[in-house]
Amino acid sequence: MVIHKDLKGANILVAADGTVKLADFGCSTSIEKTLTSLNGDKKNPLIGSVPWMAPEVVSETGYGRRSDIWSFGCTILEMATGKIPWSHYNFENPVALLMKIALSDEIPQIPDNISDELKDFIKQCLQRDPTLRPHAKDLMNHPFLKDIKE
Repeated sequence: MVIHKDLKGANILVAADGTVKLADFGCSTSIEKTLTSLNGDKKNPLIGSVPWMAPEVVSETGYGRRSDIWSFGCTILEMATGKIPWSHYNFENPVALLMKIALSDEIPQIPDNISDELKDFIKQCLQRDPTLRPHAKDLMNHPFLKDIKE
């Protein structure tokens, strides 16, 4: 099992026929390596793209599949708005954004002009507590994705 660690719109490729592929696995790691790093062997520095990083990644308290769910929620938000997550703050210094993600209780701003189903989908992905975030298989049953499955 692989954890991507850098999910964002720029790493999603779409072919002319609609085929979607995930790219740039330069930050990725296996679950086994992630578990080893959590048990004291901390060779992996803070890597990824700051606006899409999960709070637990920024605070370096752990990284897992649900961290990618946070990044996926940020990516869906980016696709819906055409803006990177947290852009409403206009941080010029990435360290300031890191501090905002690590120390606040906020999530990236979700606009009112998107469907209620999409808002709920994004909010589920952006639970600050990773244990409250759904697994990918659970997200596949979300009403927002109902048309994809039909």
